[in-house]
Amino acid sequence: MFRQLHRFGKRRWKGGKRRSLAGASLIPNRRDISERPAIVDERTRVGDWEGDTVHGRNGYLATLVDRMSRFTLVKRIARKTKEQIASAMTGLLSKVPFVRTVTLDNGSEFATHTEVAAATNADIYFAKPHASWQRGTNENTNGRIRRFWPKGFDISVLSEQEIEDRILLLKLTPRKILAGLIPLEAFIGKSVALIT
Repeated sequence: MFRQLHRFGKRRWKGGKRRSLAGASLIPNRRDISERPAIVDERTRVGDWEGDTVHGRNGYLATLVDRMSRFTLVKRIARKTKEQIASAMTGLLSKVPFVRTVTLDNGSEFATHTEVAAATNADIYFAKPHASWQRGTNENTNGRIRRFWPKGFDISVLSEQEIEDRILLLKLTPRKILAGLIPLEAFIGKSVALIT
């Protein structure tokens, strides 16, 4: 039975020499995660987001996940440039009522984070290099997205409706970490009737 689990048999890279700062040196005005308010770690409020990108063939997905509710926002982009990422993040965050903080990795595509911060009035922080666990909610969600579209999948063939439908499925899936609530219910603070 355990052999059928999604992550069974995955090989992990054992490591080796890495530059300690990775892409951090490419990000101007970078604020380290150590400066982030302690309340973000408690996951007691909506509006603290984690962000990243999911790579695909002929396209990428910009992803944002609320740390408390696991509510997910996704936008397809053609190229992983700092301009397209900033535009995607600003557009996604403008659709939600709560944006307090955003925690990102050290990819150079986030170099224009100050523009996103100014547009959304959010405080943006960056995880330590090579510490993906500091953005574990987003990494887990990206893994769930990979179940729909595995590595190497041609993202450009997807319609906007197909992307929206799959992400809606994530928002409507009950989660054990949320005591059986769906992310949408946890995000809006209300029960949702899925069958009428």
